Amino acid sequence: MTMRVARSLAGADLLREEITGWLTARRCDARFTRFGHHFVVLEQLLYGTLAALRADIVAAGELRPSELAYARCAHLDDGVRVVRRVFDWYAPRYDQRLDQRYGPALAAADEVVRACWWQPFEVLGRTPPTGPLPYLDPFFDAYATPRSAVPRDLLPLLDELPIPLIALPGWAASEAWWLVVAAHETGHVVLHDLGLTSAVRLALGERSAWAEEVFADVYSVLMVGTAARWLVDELEHGRTRPSDYYPPPDLRLALMVAGDLLALEVDGVPLRELGPGFDPALAGVWTERLTDPHPVITKVTGRASARTMIAAGVQAHAAAPAVVHANLLAHLPRCGPEGTLGSPPPAPDVRAVTDRLIRRLL
Repeated sequence: MTMRVARSLAGADLLREEITGWLTARRCDARFTRFGHHFVVLEQLLYGTLAALRADIVAAGELRPSELAYARCAHLDDGVRVVRRVFDWYAPRYDQRLDQRYGPALAAADEVVRACWWQPFEVLGRTPPTGPLPYLDPFFDAYATPRSAVPRDLLPLLDELPIPLIALPGWAASEAWWLVVAAHETGHVVLHDLGLTSAVRLALGERSAWAEEVFADVYSVLMVGTAARWLVDELEHGRTRPSDYYPPPDLRLALMVAGDLLALEVDGVPLRELGPGFDPALAGVWTERLTDPHPVITKVTGRASARTMIAAGVQAHAAAPAVVHANLLAHLPRCGPEGTLGSPPPAPDVRAVTDRLIRRLL
C-alpha cells in the first residue's frame, strides 16, 4: 500500500514540477511579458488543486483495508489527470508565441486585443478582470470563448474559465491586417464581463437572437472605426444562405451604427462613450506610411494606438500587401503603454474557482 500511495504522489509531484518549469521559463521570456497576471491565476488554480489532491493521496495511506486505499488512489490519480488536461489545454495556446510561424503575428495580436480590452474598464473606472488570451487557430474562423463558455474539452471539469480566450484566423500570420477581427471577438468577452447580455437583448427587442454578434459588431466599430465594416463586408461577401448567428448582411451593416445599442448605458455611461482614443486622422497618416518599406511611425504609446494602427493596416493593405504585413508585425508590438493585459482577479475569486474544481475532483 505504501508503494501505491508513493506512485500517486510521484505522479502529482511530476506534474507540479512540469508546471513549475513551464511557468518559470515563460516568466523569464519577454514574449510573455503581457501575461504575467495570467500566470498568477494559473499558478493558483493548478497548484491549489494539486495540493488538495496530494493531501488526500497522503490520507489514503491510512485507509483500511488496502482495497479502499487503492481505489482512493486511483480516483485521485484521475484528479491529477484533470489538472494536466487544464494545463495542456492552456499551455500550447501560449506557446504559439515560440513558433516562428505564429509568434510575430501573436506579438501584434496581443497589443490589438489589449487595446480593445482595457478601454471600457478604464472609462468606467473598473479594474478589469483577467484579460483574454489570443491565439491563432488554423482550422477555424475567429471566435471568442468567454469565461462562462467552458469548452467541451474541459466540461464538466470547470464551471468557469479562469482565463477567456480569443481564437484568431490562422491566415493572420501571413495577412496581419486580419488581426482587426480581434476588435469584434474582444467585444464578445467584454459583453459578458460587463454583464450586459440581458440589457443588449432587451435593447434589440425582436432581434435579440442576434444579441451576441450585434454587440460585438457595434463594439468593433467603437474600437477600429470603418475597418470594422471592411471586416463584415469581406466575411459576408458571397454568403447566400441565412445564418442562425448573424443578421442578413445588409441589416448587419446597418445595425453596426444604429442607435439602439450605442445609447445603452453602462454604469450611467452610454456605450458610444466607452471607446475613446481611436484617431481617424492618425489612422489616415499611418495608412500612407504603412505602404513605405521603411516608415517613420511615432505616437505609439497611447492606449488606443494598436487599434488605430490595425485600422490603418486594413485601409492600406490593398496597395502593398507584403509591405503592410511586414510593417504591422514590426510596429504593432511597439504599441500601448507598459503593463499587462488586464489584471489578475482578487485572490478570493481565484480561490472560489479552485475550490469548486477541488470539490469535483475529491
